[in-house]
Amino acid sequence: MTSHVFDSINNTKDQNSPITTRSLTCSSIILATLLASTTLTTAQDLTEDDVLKAIVVSAAGSQTDVKNAPASVSVVTSEDIARLPAQDARALLDSVPGVTFNTSGNQKKVQIRGLSERYTLFLIDGKRVNSDPNVFRGNDYDSGWVPVEAIERIEVVRGAMSSLYGSDAIGGVVNIITKKAENEWHGSLTTEVTVQENRKSGDYGRSSFSLSGPIVKDRLFLKTYGSYDIRASDDEDLNPGLQRDGSHLPGFADSDDKFIDGTATWLVNDSNEMDFNVGYSNRKEDLTTLERKSVGVTHRGEYDFGSSELKIYGDQIHNDYGHGNTAGDMQPNTAYNFNADGKVNHELDFLVPHKVTVGAAYKYQEINDKFVLTGSGGSESSVWQAAIFAEDQAAITDRFEMTFGTRFDNHEKFGWNASPRIYGVYDLTDAVTVKGGWSSSFKAPTLLENSPSWYQVSCGGGCYMVGSEDLKPEIGSSFEAGVSYDQDLFSVGLTAFHNDIKDMIPYPPARTSDLATAMTYDNYVGLSSDGNPMFSYENIDQARTMGVEASLSIRPRDDLTITANYTYLDAKAISGVKRPLAYQPEHSANVAMDWQATDKLSLGTKVNFVGKQYTYVPTDGNMANSSKADAYVTADLTGAYEVNDNFTLKAGVLNIADNQIYREESDDFNVDGRRYYFSANLRF
Repeated sequence: MTSHVFDSINNTKDQNSPITTRSLTCSSIILATLLASTTLTTAQDLTEDDVLKAIVVSAAGSQTDVKNAPASVSVVTSEDIARLPAQDARALLDSVPGVTFNTSGNQKKVQIRGLSERYTLFLIDGKRVNSDPNVFRGNDYDSGWVPVEAIERIEVVRGAMSSLYGSDAIGGVVNIITKKAENEWHGSLTTEVTVQENRKSGDYGRSSFSLSGPIVKDRLFLKTYGSYDIRASDDEDLNPGLQRDGSHLPGFADSDDKFIDGTATWLVNDSNEMDFNVGYSNRKEDLTTLERKSVGVTHRGEYDFGSSELKIYGDQIHNDYGHGNTAGDMQPNTAYNFNADGKVNHELDFLVPHKVTVGAAYKYQEINDKFVLTGSGGSESSVWQAAIFAEDQAAITDRFEMTFGTRFDNHEKFGWNASPRIYGVYDLTDAVTVKGGWSSSFKAPTLLENSPSWYQVSCGGGCYMVGSEDLKPEIGSSFEAGVSYDQDLFSVGLTAFHNDIKDMIPYPPARTSDLATAMTYDNYVGLSSDGNPMFSYENIDQARTMGVEASLSIRPRDDLTITANYTYLDAKAISGVKRPLAYQPEHSANVAMDWQATDKLSLGTKVNFVGKQYTYVPTDGNMANSSKADAYVTADLTGAYEVNDNFTLKAGVLNIADNQIYREESDDFNVDGRRYYFSANLRF
């Protein structure tokens, strides 16, 4: 079905050459064909006043300010992005309260409030992205499809949002919002390099460009951006820990990422606006390369009765390497995603003022994989899902607003599921706000988990994991309550949260290569043709996460800002033997200070604390066999100097104390040591 949409897109594969040196220089500015882009000020685009009020578009059916949003929302602003030496979007999220990272295998997978990345929904300009069918073991690709140069801001909604977004949003939503074009031509070129002090660690850098402006003034606009990001692999003997074959545990693998994207925006008339988007990404990490081609059309309308938005978009994601096999052979797969989302916003007065949103959505996903889809269903598997949703933001009084919402999802395999939400926001004073609410959420099994055709080798080649049509959706329930005090020069906030998930589908499922033991497992389904045991996925786990998020911002003087946040997290599996969840630090904190030293020079420092965390927890709860990583602290010092209105130089020292972390066991992770960051940005 969706595959036909992409047949007309150039199928030429990018040939990646291996990285042969760690030393990167300030070269490789991408010069690429201009595609197209951007948007004018409408329901989804923010004016300067909106930015000052911190208006967000991800927490409700219509845009709202952060203070009174019916959810816990953090915004990584354009100022934050310009200041931080970030290689990708993940590096911009490590100072957001409630956000942690699963660093298993030296990946960096985004987690919200103790729930793994599979429960986090990633959006790009409100459009969902999902590469799960291509890399079923979990991956960190979906947080990095947009280069830093193109990001205007990132909105992070913490807590269940299935009432608006349906499946995948049990933990929260990360919406990466790209820069908008203006009514004059502007562009920029940026090159960055980060050099490791420890020469066994790989250097990294990126070069990027952006260009936008009017083709027909006040009527047709173009935006395009591109980037080339690269990291050299760590030396083979960086880590002291050894693998079973006697070789050293690997450090960070080489990566090679290429992006180009364009959007044409047509202002049809004063009431209607359309975006036409085409994008291409090629992201290589170690052996796995994902190639993504995307297309999309968006319509936005402003009418006497209210506003509307319709998005029709899709992508093709190709994995050259596949899911992995004992022989190390290339076993490629290709997935197709098609989405259509529409909503209408209307304000009315019935007893009290209401902002009402109604909408519908359709999602289709397909995977073609002749290497692991080998069952009776053939080498292709697909699933569709449709939904309707509604939300009412009712202003009960001038200071008290209630939000009621629900979404009904109809899944091809499971039928109907309802996800209601209720949330209240009360302004005690102009500065003090109390908010809280409850929501229900769900996550459907992934396409492969639910496919009876899926046979995936595991146990080092000694067993198989197979899909199951008997799986049910995972169901979540979330509650939060918070209070905040906000003034221009001082703000502080405190939020408590509690999440429960039942019918969880654990990854990996219980499995073993020992045949006698295998037959005692509840999910044992028989022997494969080569005589190895097979195990199906199952709904058996339950989990509970709870904690507290605290934030503080102070401006003691006009040129100095100090921010801090702290998260306490208690994340446990509560089915069977109660046990902590892996890669969930109990304590984490961040402190940052930004000083505008002169009109041209700005300086900043950031300290990040990550508490102790388990890196392996056995399902039987025997903590004597668990693995744990110690707490660690990193501190960065950065600066920027505006040479003139068009040229800025940046430099910094990252991990000043050189608190480098090495892998001694397979479940450990690396943290880069002291390194030196340099950047140059030219604007025109």
